[in-house]
Amino acid sequence: MHHYMRTDLLESLAAVGLYPLLLFVPGYVIAWLADLFAFRRRTPAFRIALSIPLSISTCPILIYLAGRFASITVAGGIIAITWICFAVLLMRYGLGWPRLPRLGWGVVLAWLTITLFVSVDLQIGAKDYYPVTAFDYAVRSEFIHSIGTTGVPPANPFFFPGHAEPLRYHYFWLLPAGLMYRATGYVISPRAAWIGSVFWSGLGFVSLIAITFRVFWYSGRARFRRHAITGVLLVGVTGLDILPTAFLWLLRAKGLLFAVLVSVEVWNDQVDGFVFTALWEAHHLSGLTTCILAFLLLHEGSQEARPVRRIVYAGVAGLALANAVGASIYITFVFAVYLVIWTAIVIVKGWRNSAGVLVMAGITAITLALPYVLSLRSNAPGGPFVVFRIRPFYPMYVLLKAQGITAASIRSLLNLAMLPLNYFLELGFFLGAAVIWWRKRRATGKALSERELAIAVLTATSILICTFLRSSVISNNDLGWRGFLPAQFGLLLWAADVLIEQPRGRLLSAMLILGAAGTAYDLAILRLYPVLADAGVVAHRTWVAPQDAGLHNYSAREAYEWIARSTPPGAVIQFDPHVSIQDTSALLYGARQIAAADPHCLTVFGGDSPSCAPIVAALGPIYPPKGSPAELNLQEACRTVAVDVFVAKDSDSVWADPRSWVWNEKPVFANDFFRVFRCHKPAEVRTSRN
Repeated sequence: MHHYMRTDLLESLAAVGLYPLLLFVPGYVIAWLADLFAFRRRTPAFRIALSIPLSISTCPILIYLAGRFASITVAGGIIAITWICFAVLLMRYGLGWPRLPRLGWGVVLAWLTITLFVSVDLQIGAKDYYPVTAFDYAVRSEFIHSIGTTGVPPANPFFFPGHAEPLRYHYFWLLPAGLMYRATGYVISPRAAWIGSVFWSGLGFVSLIAITFRVFWYSGRARFRRHAITGVLLVGVTGLDILPTAFLWLLRAKGLLFAVLVSVEVWNDQVDGFVFTALWEAHHLSGLTTCILAFLLLHEGSQEARPVRRIVYAGVAGLALANAVGASIYITFVFAVYLVIWTAIVIVKGWRNSAGVLVMAGITAITLALPYVLSLRSNAPGGPFVVFRIRPFYPMYVLLKAQGITAASIRSLLNLAMLPLNYFLELGFFLGAAVIWWRKRRATGKALSERELAIAVLTATSILICTFLRSSVISNNDLGWRGFLPAQFGLLLWAADVLIEQPRGRLLSAMLILGAAGTAYDLAILRLYPVLADAGVVAHRTWVAPQDAGLHNYSAREAYEWIARSTPPGAVIQFDPHVSIQDTSALLYGARQIAAADPHCLTVFGGDSPSCAPIVAALGPIYPPKGSPAELNLQEACRTVAVDVFVAKDSDSVWADPRSWVWNEKPVFANDFFRVFRCHKPAEVRTSRN
């Protein structure tokens, strides 16, 4: 029996242990050389806390630029130079042991435990269950494999029409993972590299919170520690999503509903908590971290008296902003709009130093990000980047549909009317704390300080954009879901003030408890949903928990890991592309280029639909629809499409045909639910992909 859970834990811990070379050392060296925030005179704890988010904000863009204009090997060499510099600094000045409270170390250990709990497979005997988060991890893992094997720019791993199609995605956060995957000789799997990045993304964000309270939202040494601890702990609080979730469970208990949601965050157009974001979308959290750190650099640079120091801060901030474009284009879009507004404000107010730093940083960011932005131009499927739409309230849609009301104008008006209730449920404690903070602030009768105004404008910009605009490149509203994070950061700062400076009322305390309970429940359901589906407690879902999920997933992992061990990294594989959503296990464990991952070849990530159609048509005779015989044998299919390995599973219609290639060809690997076949004479292009 394979011990997959043990393998996941060991590989993920190895990745966590290796990431300081990429997500700590480069930031430490940059901060020391530029003496950012008086880095050389700071305590060891401050240096460590700053080095992580600074590495997150600069390492990926350095890898991209070096990989784009030289090679990924050169990129690795540049990062290695920072290791030499760090070693010299360490020998000359030492690092020092950070004085962190026990609670601080507890947070780090707790976050590591949570990351592993919600990320690795859970194995119970011969049953293997991946968590709900694997739905997204599967996609990221394929991207990481592509970076490690094809370099920069990477290829779309889901589409191979005989040649590589450049990846069209904000993949910068995946570059360190891809570099690690390649540098370790593919020993650490792409998925383990991603899991390690999840941990470091979360650690970088909480480090940024502490830095923000020290250099920007500072209210004196006596309160700093309490503010920092409070802000970090508030990361574990989400909105009042537990209430609609509990209502759905109540309907389930009464037999009125069987389907239970896989997360508390998906009952509505999402405003995701920080923990959910870290676990599901670490690249977006890294984008938020990068944007906020750039903001701190811009603010600090504007306070410098010497022009050369302002140039240094503007240059590093511009580098970070360019990195943000490739890490999370939606968060960066919101932040770019904010910076334009903020630049106009500082010009009107006559803050010349701030205006100069902002302009220099903007020019730097545009220059460095331009090669990546130009690479996104294509005839990709999907709608416009941004369209107007009032944030919807899904429960209202259910009621309107039951009444047969589908008019868009009526929906829009009701969405507008429901915004207060919508945000009350989505923001919960943070909305209540924001109201209290503003009431207290207005009662002073004083004008907002520069830092207060900056956070207020950032929060308002984020809320307005994500309330009245949405992205339409894909069906998900990534702009509305991810672009709200800058506002949530501002709300967190205000909430920490409220908790520190005044007693909590009963309602606010209740919302705080419900927000923490929502996060705790979410961690449990993300981990246990497939197990509960196998036990008959919740509904099966094809993409996360099909029938007999544990047995099938164990067999799937056996098959795809055999392929990963037995084929070169550039091999092309193919399974039945006729999937309703995605074949999660194939993407999660395969770590190989796929010819056509779904009926549309996922060309939203690179390539175009006209090139996909012939491949899917050619695969039709070997993976026919239910009730139709396979019209090609295996070797005919090998000559038709550029594939090295074909995979058949028991849920494929061709599996049920005893006359098909599945049973008349000799597999190179087989178990109860999967059979793997190798093309005898693969075309040269199939194994020479680079």
